[in-house]
Amino acid sequence: MKKTTLVITGIFLQLFVVAQTYKITWGEEIKLKKGTADLDIIAADNTGLYFTEQRRARTMFTIGAPPSSYKLYKMDKNFGEVFDKEYKKELKGLDFQGFQTLGNDLYLFTTDYEKKTRLFKVYGAKVDKNSGELMGDFGELGSYELESKRDDYDMKVSPIHNGNSFLMVSNISAKDRVSIGVCLLDKSLRKKENTVINLSFEPNLYQLQDVQYTKNNKIILLGKEFEEAQIGKKKRKRLVFKQYVLSIYNTNGEKLSDVKLDTDDRYVISGKLIEQSSGELLLAGFYSNSAKKEDLNGFFINKVDPERGELLLSSFKEINAGMLGTGYEDAADDDDEIKESKKQAKKAKEEDEEEEFPNSFIIKSVDINPVDNSVIITSEVSRYSFYSYVNSSYNASTRTWTRTTTFVHRFTNQDILVINADQNGSIKWLNALPKSQLEEVRTTSNSYGSGFSYDYDRGGYFAAAGGMPYYSSYKSLIHNNSLILLLNDHTSNNVNPEYGNKVKTVTNFRKRSNIYGVSIDLASGKMTRKIIASNNEETILMPRHAFVVKNELFIPSWRQHLMAKTELKFAKIAVK
Repeated sequence: MKKTTLVITGIFLQLFVVAQTYKITWGEEIKLKKGTADLDIIAADNTGLYFTEQRRARTMFTIGAPPSSYKLYKMDKNFGEVFDKEYKKELKGLDFQGFQTLGNDLYLFTTDYEKKTRLFKVYGAKVDKNSGELMGDFGELGSYELESKRDDYDMKVSPIHNGNSFLMVSNISAKDRVSIGVCLLDKSLRKKENTVINLSFEPNLYQLQDVQYTKNNKIILLGKEFEEAQIGKKKRKRLVFKQYVLSIYNTNGEKLSDVKLDTDDRYVISGKLIEQSSGELLLAGFYSNSAKKEDLNGFFINKVDPERGELLLSSFKEINAGMLGTGYEDAADDDDEIKESKKQAKKAKEEDEEEEFPNSFIIKSVDINPVDNSVIITSEVSRYSFYSYVNSSYNASTRTWTRTTTFVHRFTNQDILVINADQNGSIKWLNALPKSQLEEVRTTSNSYGSGFSYDYDRGGYFAAAGGMPYYSSYKSLIHNNSLILLLNDHTSNNVNPEYGNKVKTVTNFRKRSNIYGVSIDLASGKMTRKIIASNNEETILMPRHAFVVKNELFIPSWRQHLMAKTELKFAKIAVK
């Protein structure tokens, strides 16, 4: 019993902690054209804020329909528009991949599949941050042979080595193989290293989790190995995570070693690879004591030396699973629309029509505390499910029936778990922040169909976060030896809940939610909470989409309309 009570530090003790203060500044409303599909803040500097808008030609909002145009906006420090640049001409015949920053520079990346030569090609160009124009033509960055465009191909570009290089990773796998292209680019987009790594896994049983490129030119691949299992009343076959595989390669794509990860007879649920300034790697994640992985029992850290391919340290911390995910209650102040949503969701679950994926703690952020180089890891209970239902209506004048199918994408984001580990990888303390957010996104069709696809897996290396959920989840930053979490929560949850307290589930973000700042003292793990602003019918802040610059967060608030222009506002929250 003594062991359990010491698991979560500071839950019962109410020590005095200096609270942070928050200042919010709003910009003017920006009117976007009809058909806005997604928004993404990509950069901010001392001249302003940069964000992208993806639009579809159709005014009807349908999940899964490919965007038809991409536009880059720049706003000044007061959120006044500097320019908007559409890339319809530049992207003709190419597939948009995204913008990426490296230091103070901005780049645009695209891909193409040449049917005649069966080549998958990657291109990039530098963008003028004063106008949005390309600074020269697209340059070819990679070329890989594929059998057809239907083959799995994805690519991701990310800054590494303190913003001095780009790491470009391409998934060039086929039906019978898993192949990963790895390329190191300098600031001029010149190739410094380039190789292809072929793996021995079956393509449907392996997922790339992370890629690291060390300062000593070692390539680290962390992958998930899966196995098939039957789940649910209807015994649907689904791939279930089996184990992590960590391998080290040289720049020629040759395997140097496999690293045996130590879980000490525990079963890993999820994890994340973290690179330290020393060059050593931490694999941090959650484990269960049972093979079925039904309960979360603890957190682990494996420390790896990538140069020698050795496991240096294993650190474990038990978690009292009973305190997580047990104190939620539905709010009684929902409107008729929310009540109808709950009714349909309950019916779909009872009839086993809901495609539901299990609760899992997903690591959302990793921050290094500049005070002592300790590692601060935050994770969240996240679940995605999907269901549909049909309504029929009779038109007496035409004597016909209309059947409307509604497709519902349901996002549940609950407790946040905060882990503090020292620079050596030993776990110092854990703390939990109970919360419960439920968000649904709906689309309709006047005929039967399979619905619109959505990639629910945010854990894969190539997985894109996308716009959904819009108002759930959180954003973190470190300021003055405190971890700051920004999140939308129910108006009744205006104090930090303690162990055993119930929290109200927020479902109606426009009527019953505030944006809160939760400050966590990194020395003790103690929490304080403050209301920053109230959400309403016109503005609902989107913390998950915030962009962090030092002690400031730039947060969008946008509302889509089927028959009208998208409404967009930006807010800046300064933490002091």
